[in-house]
Amino acid sequence: MGTPDKYRFTIQWGADSADKIQAGETLKNLGNRKSRLIVEAVTAYIKINPESLSSRYKFHSAVEPAVTQSQVETIVRNMINARLTNIMHVVNTTGNLDDTVGNDGLDMMIQNLDMFA
Repeated sequence: MGTPDKYRFTIQWGADSADKIQAGETLKNLGNRKSRLIVEAVTAYIKINPESLSSRYKFHSAVEPAVTQSQVETIVRNMINARLTNIMHVVNTTGNLDDTVGNDGLDMMIQNLDMFA
């Protein structure tokens, strides 16, 4: 939208990557002073990618996920280790596995651990 002497835009994006979160926080912290940064960023982008001025240009951007597969695997392993530690503590103190997951539950959990290897 434009007026004779101003441009006004509304933009939004999800917080599904570290880059998007960083950009959003930066713009939020700038408050009413974000216009200069946006103009400079768009101008710099156009200088690097002059083809972007073409009406047929398709914008391409690479966005990294906020959490990597390796981080997810580490989280899952830590959760499994914590649960197994708890199970072993119960077995060592009570001698009864049924107080935790039961024999069938433990067998199923151990059989499925290879999914995370």
